[in-house]
Amino acid sequence: MARRIIYILALTSALCFYALYPYWFAGYLLFVLVLLTPFDLILGLPGMLARKVALACPGMLDQGMDGTLTITTLVSRPFPARCIKLRLRETGDGFTATRCFKCGAGKGARYELPIDTAHSGVLSFKLKHIWTVSPLGLFSLPVRVNRKASVLIMPAPIKPLRVAALPRGVVFCPKPGGGFSEDYDLRPYRHGDLIRNIHWKVSAKVDALVTKEPLVPPPHSRLVQAIQWDTARERDLILGRLRWISDYLLKWEMPFYVKIGDDGPIVEVDDPADLTNYIFHVLNGTSRMLTACASLPPRFAWVYRVDARETEETGTEEKKAV
Repeated sequence: MARRIIYILALTSALCFYALYPYWFAGYLLFVLVLLTPFDLILGLPGMLARKVALACPGMLDQGMDGTLTITTLVSRPFPARCIKLRLRETGDGFTATRCFKCGAGKGARYELPIDTAHSGVLSFKLKHIWTVSPLGLFSLPVRVNRKASVLIMPAPIKPLRVAALPRGVVFCPKPGGGFSEDYDLRPYRHGDLIRNIHWKVSAKVDALVTKEPLVPPPHSRLVQAIQWDTARERDLILGRLRWISDYLLKWEMPFYVKIGDDGPIVEVDDPADLTNYIFHVLNGTSRMLTACASLPPRFAWVYRVDARETEETGTEEKKAV
C-alpha cells in the first residue's frame, strides 16, 4: 500500500510538472512513470502466478515443548513476486483463529510460527490463498494454494495408579504340535516324544531321559481401554497414562489392542507410531478412516482400563475376560 501511495504521488507530481513546464524532460518523466504500471504487471505476472508455499510442522510434540510451523516459499520463475501476504487458519480444540502476516519472496525464504503446546490435542493449519505482490509493489494477486498441516500434542507419560495389574514379562506356553523353537523348557521324557528333542547332556547328568519342550509366546489378547474424557484436564491425564502403559508394554515386546471410549474403533499397537496415529485420528474426529483389525481374538483375556481417577480405589477389577 505504501508503494502505491508513493507511485500515485509521483505520478501526480509528474503530471503537474508537465502541465507547468511542457518541455521534453517533463514529458519524458511522465511517460516513464505511466509505463511503470504495465511494465510492473507484465514483468511480475509469471512469477506471481507461479508462486507456491509449503507448510511443515512436526507430526507430534510433547505438551509444553517448543515447536514451530515452518512456511517456505518456492520460486520457479526468474522474476519472482516481491513478497507474499498470507492468511493462515488455525483450528484446535474448540477454537479457530486466523493469522495474517507477510513472507519474503526470496528463493527458499522461511517463516517460522510458534505452535501453542499448552494443551494436548490436534492443531490443524490451513492455507487456502496467498496474495502475491508484484516486484514494484503496485499490484497484488490472489493465488490458490490449499496447503494443510497438522500436529498432535501429547502429554508426557504419566504413571498410572494401578501398576500391579500390568504384566511383568512375556509368559511362554508349549508350542502346539511341537517343532523347533529358540525358547524351550526341560521336562522328563514321555512316551511319544521325538528322539531328536532329547537333551542328551542333561540326561547324562541326571541319569534319566530329559526332553526339550519348545515354547512360544501365546497369541496376545491384551486390551487397553481408555474411558472417554469430559474435560481437557481429564484428557491430558488419560492420554498421559495411556502413553505410559504403551511404552511399558512395548518395552517388554508385548503388542496390544487399544480402544478409546465405548464406541471407538479397536486397533492393534505394535510400535509407538501405531498409538500416535490412533490418538491423532480420535482427537481429529477422523477415527472412521482407521483400518479396522482384520481379526480380533474371540475374547480378551487381559483388560486394563485407563481412567482419570486421582486416588487408587480398592476392589477395582483390572483383569477380566471379555
